[in-house]
Amino acid sequence: MKKVISLVLVVMMIMSVLVAFTGSSVSEKIIPSLNISSDNISYEVSDSLYGISLENTGNAVDGGLVSNLVNNNSFEYSNNPVAAWKISTETYSVMSEEGLNENNTNYLSVTVDGQGKIENTGYFEFYNYKSYQVNSKKATEPDMPFKAKEIYRFSAYFKNVDYEGTLTASLNADGNKEKYQFNIDTCDEWTYVSLEIKSDVTADGSLLLTFEGEGSFYMDYVTLVPMSSYGYGSDEWQYVSLRSDIVKSVHTLSPSFIRFSAGEFDKSTNIEELGSWKDTIGPLEARKQSFVHTSKNVFSVNSNLMGLYEYLLLCQDLDCLAIPVINCGIVTENVSDYEKEKGKYKNGSVTEEDWQNYLDGISYRPETEEFENYVQDILDLIEYANGDESTVWGAKRVEDGHKDSFNLKYIAIGNSSYDELYWRNFDVIYNRIQEKYPEIKVITYIDGDTSPEKAEEIRLNANGLYNNLIVEENACVKGGKLFNKVKNFDDYERSGVQVAVSSYSVNTTVGDTLTKNNIWSAIENAAFLIGLEKNSDLVKMASYETPLAKINAQSKDTSLIWFNSQGTTMTPDYYMQMLFANNVGTNYVSMEDEFDVEGVYRSVTVDTTEKVIFVKLVNSTKTPYKININVDGFKNVNNPSAQYMSENFKSACNEPNEDLHVAPVQTELTVKDNTIPYDLGSYSVNVIRIPYDTNDGTNLFELPKTDLIVPFIPSFVGVVISCVLVVSVLGTGAVILLVRLKHHKKIKDKQKNK
Repeated sequence: MKKVISLVLVVMMIMSVLVAFTGSSVSEKIIPSLNISSDNISYEVSDSLYGISLENTGNAVDGGLVSNLVNNNSFEYSNNPVAAWKISTETYSVMSEEGLNENNTNYLSVTVDGQGKIENTGYFEFYNYKSYQVNSKKATEPDMPFKAKEIYRFSAYFKNVDYEGTLTASLNADGNKEKYQFNIDTCDEWTYVSLEIKSDVTADGSLLLTFEGEGSFYMDYVTLVPMSSYGYGSDEWQYVSLRSDIVKSVHTLSPSFIRFSAGEFDKSTNIEELGSWKDTIGPLEARKQSFVHTSKNVFSVNSNLMGLYEYLLLCQDLDCLAIPVINCGIVTENVSDYEKEKGKYKNGSVTEEDWQNYLDGISYRPETEEFENYVQDILDLIEYANGDESTVWGAKRVEDGHKDSFNLKYIAIGNSSYDELYWRNFDVIYNRIQEKYPEIKVITYIDGDTSPEKAEEIRLNANGLYNNLIVEENACVKGGKLFNKVKNFDDYERSGVQVAVSSYSVNTTVGDTLTKNNIWSAIENAAFLIGLEKNSDLVKMASYETPLAKINAQSKDTSLIWFNSQGTTMTPDYYMQMLFANNVGTNYVSMEDEFDVEGVYRSVTVDTTEKVIFVKLVNSTKTPYKININVDGFKNVNNPSAQYMSENFKSACNEPNEDLHVAPVQTELTVKDNTIPYDLGSYSVNVIRIPYDTNDGTNLFELPKTDLIVPFIPSFVGVVISCVLVVSVLGTGAVILLVRLKHHKKIKDKQKNK
């Protein structure tokens, strides 16, 4: 009996600790009713509000979205041409004379006298988990993902100089034994060689080429692609296929647009390095590659396997708008030098001639042949996307596999960090686009450090100069600062040029590197998006940056989707944006009351065609609330439901290879006399859907199937509970010992009395 009592005491102590940390004892508060009236249906909500900005950083594209598993596949990395390669032979070198083509001149030359091997480790990880500490050992470990029973297409270009012997290709992972032999006897010139290789196991590994013989051969442009990847074998996706699980995740996110760089290579320090979108289309081996070296052992590849054509095709497949971003003709990496030189010019220490010579070194200048060619390049991009097969570049698109127009509607002109220099070039580019393609809406970018007041000034100045324009602002901030931007656009002048948010995200102060994406960051982002939805008569687009990053190879902490070689992890930010993007109406509904509850954000839209009201509520406080949602003027209100996430800890997050902790769930609500009672949970993101009229709720967005959601307990709480358990067990043991000693003493006393 005493053991039972002790066990109950232990359980009660643990429960008390959990209550103390989770706040379960906090009582619900009643807040003012939310009154929704059909009389207050207002302006149209943008149908392109929720999008993403996809960049080739953190292995998001190469090593992620693109299915090719071979890293540095063309030996073009200038700092180390054999990066990601391990070569075991006495003689090898990277050469460039008589290469495969002018865009990819480098190739591997191998001289064999006996046996040797060439291994590619794939897109390996760089960092220790949840840090930016480079792990040199990890950066050499193979990280190609192999799946059991999957078939892979290996391909490469070979040129046989005088080699006589055998060659084999295999998937080097524990459990894969088979080697696939091929020969290059007839490869007197550069020759494409390919074969199918099967994996027997699910494991990480490398591509291994072995050889036995004598002589020399050249190798270039090596690829390894899973044949089940998205688009593989289709006529349209004739050049590239994509990683299926990532495409599926992005599809479920339902972006209304994807913003992407079109042609500008990752970094440029001189004007010749800007690159062209024309180097990113057509046969893969002819596409130009570039690399970014970020620290001692960290580099990223821009293979351009995901070129302009593939971006346009992906946007079509996902039924979203494509927004290619084109540089305005200025290098990307010399902003600080530019500011220094401008200062010297303004104080007179640099002459007008020297100033102009400096500008010509970092930018194309209007009225020069180079600038005219650059502008024509932009016009050709639009022709490639939209022109018919009678046009030069439209015919090239048809050749690449897409007969019909991509119906491109937007183009963004980036790199406003250069201030006056940017606007000098932008003015010419904008007018040339409008002259030939007046249907194209141009997006101009305002630097992220610009204040809201200055941004509004730029927008108003643009009103009199540019009609078919959207002004784009940046909102990537540190934790807490995005809450300050919720009302950014409330006081903007409503007429004239529209607004887009080029990139938004928040690096929250809660959690560590990977778990910067937690319920708290989702709440802060959601509050900001509610502010945009309320101003959607003016704000037409907002793109999250960045949607994809590889774990331990990230460049930012704010990815929506984290992935490793074998799987993906969806963050609370991902689920928040998924809820918002899939539950939005056609018109905004103004409120009859202020509904001014500190820390609670709300927005109401209505789809007047589908007959459904969407109420978005975000609770950034630990206090749960009870609220009544009153609906007036909408006939036959029925079958309301809510999709929501609510947590007790701000740091609640999802970690790879662990239980799912944060994901939306759905609950059915009741309605009586057009009033819907709702419990607004602590730290929560909520979307209440209210069908009316002929809509019975059966056609609303359904949540994707997920693993079982397990309650989140922070590590520090686990430590406390463990301590409580230890103390409780010790205490229970002490109590039992004392009881037994007392009982033993009574027996002794009885024996003495006898």
